[in-house]
Amino acid sequence: MHIDSPRNTLIETPDAATRALASLADATWLALDTEFVRERTYYPQLCLLQVASDEANFCFDLIALVDLVPLREFLTGALGVKIFHAARQDLEALVRIGAGDLQPLFDTQVAASLLGHPEQVSYAWLVQHYCGVTLDKSQTRTDWSQRPLSAAQLTYAHADVQYLGELHTGLLRDLEAAGKVAWAVEECARIAGAVTRAADPTEAWRRVRGISGLSWVDAAIACALAIWREKIAQQSDRPREWIVKDSVVLQLATLKPRDLVGLSQVAGMSPGIVRRHGAELLELLHHPAPPDNLPSSLGTRLSPAGQALLTALMATVKARARVVNLEPSVLASRKDLEALIFETGTQKLTQGWRAQLVGDELRTRIAEVPLSTRVMPVG
Repeated sequence: MHIDSPRNTLIETPDAATRALASLADATWLALDTEFVRERTYYPQLCLLQVASDEANFCFDLIALVDLVPLREFLTGALGVKIFHAARQDLEALVRIGAGDLQPLFDTQVAASLLGHPEQVSYAWLVQHYCGVTLDKSQTRTDWSQRPLSAAQLTYAHADVQYLGELHTGLLRDLEAAGKVAWAVEECARIAGAVTRAADPTEAWRRVRGISGLSWVDAAIACALAIWREKIAQQSDRPREWIVKDSVVLQLATLKPRDLVGLSQVAGMSPGIVRRHGAELLELLHHPAPPDNLPSSLGTRLSPAGQALLTALMATVKARARVVNLEPSVLASRKDLEALIFETGTQKLTQGWRAQLVGDELRTRIAEVPLSTRVMPVG
């Protein structure tokens, strides 16, 4: 295919990809977005990569383009700023082609949250606010793995990067006026590291809902089960909840069945998992090997004094956030504050602009209340 007018072009062949990437080589910024599916897989299955600059707006068909090495080399070698909206899931998808760490990065959602907009502000709202354009979001739930792509799908995909350059300009202008450019640089640099940690099975226990309500012994078992589940999900490329649901992880950790019959009687336990992995699970339940990075706070909860301290800290965060025009959750979430109280640490509040703004003060106040009076054992 010929690329006489590179704007709004679908790229489906290696030759077209070579020419498109060459036309982007001198771009001072790149607007990026991905379309993927992962309902039936652990890993996101990349279907489309949208790349825009001042002069072009390409949709790279990642199903048709079998060899993605040129794309990876281009993305990781590009020197200009990479502009995303809500970059984390896009970067998780791009990890699959070795392009999950793209620097320098600018996330329009993150930047907007630092200007007082909601933490999860949508791309469509920002485009309306900054560009005066109402986007058609009718393709939000489309299946991007189906081919051929329709004209409506391509219009939607192109629009997802079409306005990112303009948003970058407007948001950067407002960040400069508010004295928050350094905050945005710090926040955006943190995103890639978070994506890397998300792929580490030893961190999987942090996503198990309800684990904080278990005793130390049961929590350690649940952590070991979560790590095992993550590895199985990665090896089989199936959603982790298809292996063992969170609720079943908690039941296994508390009930500790001693044989395959007992294991199969746990509510929600898949017969196929018992058949294929029953022996492994029983070994984990009775000889767990939890990771070394488990915090000492597992198996404990806030005492009445700790709850009172948390309430006071949340009030301080709310007041300080109001002064600098932030949603309180952007400055510090309840989970961040609990981590400080339990002394398990949180980089968000112990480093950078948050530490200067409120984190150091919060840590001083926490230190005035002994740990032994802040927390108590579960049960």
